[in-house]
Amino acid sequence: MNSVKEPSQIQMVIQEIDRLIAEMTELRAKVVTLSDTSQKQPEGSIQQTEYFGMWNDREDMIDKSSREWLENLRSEQWSRT
Repeated sequence: MNSVKEPSQIQMVIQEIDRLIAEMTELRAKVVTLSDTSQKQPEGSIQQTEYFGMWNDREDMIDKSSREWLENLRSEQWSRT
């Protein structure tokens, strides 16, 4: 078996490696772009996000902070014996 490759075969392998490196670089740039955009925090106040205040129409939440509400719920639901 002859382990020495012809120059044309070596050139083809080198070209394929170069193509794969270019493709890898392009894909890596896309991943970096995606991770950068997914880590951005929403602009503006937390109160302007869609999930803020989702419980504020509950009667048991009126005029209470979430901490006060939770303390009240625990004191009513859990007995300390």
